[in-house]
Amino acid sequence: MTLGGQMPNIFEEAHLSDNAKVTGDALVFGHSRIYGNARIYGDAQVYEDSHVSGNALVYANGRVYGTSRICGEAQVAGQSRVYGDARVSGNAFIHGQAHILGSARVSGSAQILDAAQISGDASVSGNVRIYGNARISGDARVFGDVQILGQALIESSQHWFSLTQGGETMSIYRSTRPGGFEINIEGQEVTIELLDEDLGRFVQRTIEANFDLAKKKGAQISALRR
Repeated sequence: MTLGGQMPNIFEEAHLSDNAKVTGDALVFGHSRIYGNARIYGDAQVYEDSHVSGNALVYANGRVYGTSRICGEAQVAGQSRVYGDARVSGNAFIHGQAHILGSARVSGSAQILDAAQISGDASVSGNVRIYGNARISGDARVFGDVQILGQALIESSQHWFSLTQGGETMSIYRSTRPGGFEINIEGQEVTIELLDEDLGRFVQRTIEANFDLAKKKGAQISALRR
């Protein structure tokens, strides 16, 4: 059903159907569709050709636009933005000033927070928690129980790995920080020097073999010369 001009929250050619609701100061416009049990409220906006369905929630100052799709039990809140052809599904939670764009996919129970950004063809799934100023792009696939934060710069699935010891997960990933990588255990930053000798050697070898540190260093030098 087209409700443009018939409700204060719905404009243009937007559609609201099934048990979906748009309340508060939320706005839905363009050719967007809200259906199922979806809820749009607060100061949220959904527009252009985006769809929100299932039991999904878009609230606070969240924005969903482009041809993006929000479905399942997913939530988009804070000042976060989902746009382009992005997909957010499952129980995924997008908050803070996070951006999901391009053809990126976020699913499972993944949480994307703070100023983190998922773009390109990247996908994030499982119980992953990404926050800080982390950037996940390219064709990277990030999954499992890892936590990625700080200045992470993951442009390929080779740019991160994780280990579990004593019931705790260690996440290692490429970064814009000096040295080119970061390590954390359950979200707490550590250095290679704090690891036992054998584990430290393994982590260092894996980083050197997969993180393209020479390429990254060359790019930084080139940027400084410009």
